Order: sequence, then structure tokens, then C-alpha cells
Amino acid sequence: MTEPLVRTVDLTRVYGDGAEIMALDGVSIQVEAGELVTVMGPSGSGKSTLLNMIGALDQPTSGKVYVGGQNLAELKHVDSFRAETVGFIFQLHNLLPTLTARENVEVPMMGQRSSHERTKRAHELLEMVDLGDRMDHLPNQLSGGQRQRVAVARALANNPPLILADEPTGSLDTSAGRALMELLKDLNASQNTTFIVVTHDPAVARLTNRVLVMEDGRIVREDDVGSPLEEDLRMWRHSELGVRILSRDGELGRQLEISPAQREVLQQLLRSANGES
Repeated sequence: MTEPLVRTVDLTRVYGDGAEIMALDGVSIQVEAGELVTVMGPSGSGKSTLLNMIGALDQPTSGKVYVGGQNLAELKHVDSFRAETVGFIFQLHNLLPTLTARENVEVPMMGQRSSHERTKRAHELLEMVDLGDRMDHLPNQLSGGQRQRVAVARALANNPPLILADEPTGSLDTSAGRALMELLKDLNASQNTTFIVVTHDPAVARLTNRVLVMEDGRIVREDDVGSPLEEDLRMWRHSELGVRILSRDGELGRQLEISPAQREVLQQLLRSANGES
């Protein structure tokens, strides 16, 4: 049986010495090579903490993280792991302001490739993200969407099998955000690169293959992504209104001015969205 690319086992992370905060509480997930997965949940639910554990940016209080079959607790060269196995995309692009787009993409390759190879690879990647005509531009000469595309190219510099993206569309407008997610989706399909994307935006989740939903440091739900209509119904099913429609809340019927028969139709629709009969 093939080992998942990413596997966490009973992962916990506790912060604080006094009033402790349980950022992760027994999280176990598997992500196969070639998947495009989103992690959703409210602020403080543990999404970014989970990403930091997978990327070896932080260490768990207990539990284990495996990437490519390697137990991250046993890593001898963490910097090499980050350079070769995982790429990072953040909400703020974190580009170096005095370097051009091409030079920013070359940074992760320092010490990994010759100068000629770095330049050649940076050209290829910037062409891939449709910035071939912006290679010599500084970050302040690029739009927000273009800067994030440079960040994507930089994350791919050493051809890592895994990309971790923390709210990559958070600072972009709707159009630029969708374009960036379409780019990640294309790269996932064409390069077989695995993406784990943290987001709070249902529109971003709809463009991926699978959604993990977190609350209070736990995975509370896992869904395969269906059609846009199915995803809208699923989101409605788990909203406060959806939960109340499915409950025996008699007051809601009066507030919405719907009959018991109409409510039953809505309940059937919401149950079907969750695979219930």
C-alpha cells in the first residue's frame, strides 16, 4: 500500500504556560500525492498551526507528522527539508522588495543550483505563471495578483512535491483570487504537485478536490468537493440556519412563514447534500 504524502497522527499543540491554549487537539489526516486539499474553519480553529506542523515550521506538543514517509521529529537537516520537499505561499507574498521577480524566484535555489541553472529555472517558472514579461520588475511594480504569482513560482523553485498555502487569496480581490486558484489547480493537474490550502473562503474550497473543516483544534468534517450546487447546499447544511431547519425548532417555521410540508422539503434537500437519506 502506498504511503500518503502527508500523514499526521493524533497531533496536538498546546501554547502557553499559564492559561493553556489547545491549538491542535488530536488531529489525524492523510493527504495523497497529487491531491489539492483545502483546510477551512473560523479564526483560531488551528488551520495555520496544522500547516506549520506539516511544513516543519513548528513542533507538536505530542503526536507525529510524516511527509514522504519521513517522521519530521527525526529530521537531521530541517533547512534541507524545507528547501527540497515543501514550498510555502503566504497571504502576504513576502517578496524581497529590492529584488526583481526573477531574483526573488532564484532565492530558494541559492546553494542548490549554479547561477546559470537558477536563472534558467526562474525564467521557466515565471513563464509558467504568465509573468514572462515581468521578470525584471520589482515587487512594487507588480499588482497584488502578480506578486502572488511570483510567490507561487518561488514556492515551485526546487520542484517540491508539496506546496503549503496559507490564505493565498486573502489579500486579493475576487477576480485575482479566483485567477490564482485556477493557476494552482492547473499546476496541480499538469505538474502533479500536491497542494494543501488554508482558506476561509468557500469559493476557494470549491476549486479543490477535498475539504477538511476544523473547529477548536479538531477536524470536524471532511468532504469531497462536488458540483458548485452541491457545495452550496453542503455549506447551507452546516450553517446556523441549516442546523435549525433540520432541528425541531418550531419557532423557526413561524419566523420563516413556511408550512411543515415546506420545511420537510427543505430538510430532505439538506440531508441529501450531506449524503443522508
